[in-house]
Order: sequence, then structure tokens, then C-alpha cells
Amino acid sequence: MSTRIRDLLSSGAWADLAAWLPRDLDALAAQSLGFQRRRVIKSASDFVRVAMAYGVLDLSLRSVATWCGERQLGDLSDVAILGRLRRGWPFLRAIVQELLAAQVVEPPSGGLRRRVRLVDATTLSHPGSDGADWRLHASYDLARGVVDAVELTDGRGGEHLGRVELAPGDLVVADRGYAHEKRVWETVEVGADVLVRIGHSAVPMVDEERAEVDPLRFATRKRPAAGRPPRAESRVVYLRTDEARAHPLRLVVVRKSVAATERDRERIRREAKKKGKVPTQRTLDACRFTFLLTSVPGAEADDATIAELYRLRWQIELTFKRWKSLLGLANLRADDPDLAQAYIYAKLIAVLLADRMTRQWRAFSPYGVPVGNGSVASVA
Repeated sequence: MSTRIRDLLSSGAWADLAAWLPRDLDALAAQSLGFQRRRVIKSASDFVRVAMAYGVLDLSLRSVATWCGERQLGDLSDVAILGRLRRGWPFLRAIVQELLAAQVVEPPSGGLRRRVRLVDATTLSHPGSDGADWRLHASYDLARGVVDAVELTDGRGGEHLGRVELAPGDLVVADRGYAHEKRVWETVEVGADVLVRIGHSAVPMVDEERAEVDPLRFATRKRPAAGRPPRAESRVVYLRTDEARAHPLRLVVVRKSVAATERDRERIRREAKKKGKVPTQRTLDACRFTFLLTSVPGAEADDATIAELYRLRWQIELTFKRWKSLLGLANLRADDPDLAQAYIYAKLIAVLLADRMTRQWRAFSPYGVPVGNGSVASVA
């Protein structure tokens, strides 16, 4: 993809690529206060082009300055490029938000008549860093197959459901890092639904009589009749804070295969050994199951459907992997916070433009101008 973007940034094709950006870039730049001084770089469109040369083509600041001169974008030093990028990241962030907002909302498809949104986050680090310096939070619309929201925070920005603006009827699907009692409560309070993986003791739950519900005890309980237990089963639970029992939830237990159980146990033993610890028997027993918590009524989606729906959460993880492999999103080259944000947002602009061009196919004209009305005539 970088080769394609390089071609579009370097010649008259830029006008074609820029047509996919928000229409009034100059007004957006004024609102975001991210691109003010225009002594050399005259337009907001040219600034975006320069930022993408730095962030997407992975050029050094000195190389960006040379690149600008070769394309008549202005005679700038590497220090001047640095200053403009450091001041311009709010404008790039505004473009990202506009591109996300411009995506047409379509009705959900499939059996669930609701918008399914997968949420997750990925970490980004500076060169030589041992930890997470930045965290990119994202929401993925499953029906449309697109990322519909992003938020960039520093490494201390935790993962939680409150980072996604939810509407009534939305169903948010998340891994167990998002299994926080307070955030689950806030989600169902706004009229949205939740499907989140939980640990065997992470989220306090009670039954109709306010008695504590232990997910592992429920999964391993003695059964009244002999026979093979179902692959997925559930029971009604409530959050401990739901004293009025206003929002019934469903604890769904999915039994893993023997191979999957042993893989998880081996991983847990290996990680515990590195820390000089020994895993508890309860932790090893819990490896036999996946525990899910959802507010979706059983009449709308049975236990098996919920289990299959959670598996689709991998779509957002694959999106992160694609971003990192194709655009080098994780390869931060700047320690300065302002410059790092300009770098990240420039890459996100390229990601979103590529997504729009993929979904709304359009031929880039080798003639430099459209022929006729630009439509493809049908052949009789």
C-alpha cells in the first residue's frame, strides 16, 4: 500500500487523492487551530500532503524538506518542517474525525437487528521504549466492516467501554480487559447492550435473591441427569450494584475443546514461571471454559449465537495487525509528543482514505481529467 500512496503523493495524482479528504480543509484548519502560518506552505491541502510524506512514507524531517522542494511545495528546512508538524497535529486529528463521521450509517444486517460494534485498543511505543507510550482505541462496525471511531491517548489511557459513544440499540463486543462493573452498568443504562468476556472472578454478580454467583461454580456444578453437558449454556445474573434488578444479564459459559484447554494451561504455567509463581488450581480449572456476560435477551440470540458472535471480535484485532503491517503504524520514530501525534494521525488519514477507496471503488484517471461524466458505460 505504501507504494501506492507514494505514487499518489508525489505527482498530479495528489489532486485525485485529495478529493477524498473533507471538502473545506481551510475552514477545518481554522477551527482546529492546527495550521495557521502560511508563509511557505500555502494551503491546508499542501500541509496534509507534507504530513503524509512524513508519516506514511516514513521520510526523515530532512528528507521531507528535500521532498517538498522537489515538488514545489516550498523551500523549508527540517526545523521548519518539525515546527509545522508539531503545531499541526490537531488539524490532522480533526481530519480523522471528519473522515469517520462522513461514513454513511447503514442498517445492520444479519439476525441481530442492531449495530454490532467491536471495541479494542493497541499500543504504540517510541524507539527503544520498554512500555506503551501511546494507546490507540478503536471501534469497528461489524455490519459495514469499517472502523467508525478512534481515540488516541497516552500509555496511561486505560481500556474501558466509556471510550465509545454508544447509541440505544448498539451492541458493544469487547475482551475481558473491558470487563468493568461500572462501565457495563453505564452501557446498559444508556440503552445499549454489551457482550464482554469476563474472568472467573472479575465482575461481581448476584442472582435474583442477591446471592453471589460464581461463574466457575456454575460451570462445574453437579447435574441432575447424566449425559454430555451442552457446549454453551447460561443463567440470569445481575450486577452487584443493580439493587433494583433493573437490568438482567446473562452469564454464558462456553466449554473449550481439550486441545484449547491444554494450550491455555500451558500458557498460564509459562507466564507464571517467568514471574516465579505457581498458578492456582482454580485458575487451571477455569481454563476449561470461556465466560461471557451479555445483556442481549435470550429470545433475541441464544447461547450458541452469543458464543459465535464473540468470536467475531477478532475482526478488530486483524484490523490493527493490518494497519501495523501495511503502514508501519507501530513504528514510531519520534519521542516528542506533538510530533508523534502528527505522525500517528497522518497514518490514520492514509488508513481511512484507503478504506474509503476500497469500499467506494473509483478509477484514478491516467489522463489527468475525467472522460465524459466519469461513469463506466455498459457494453451491450
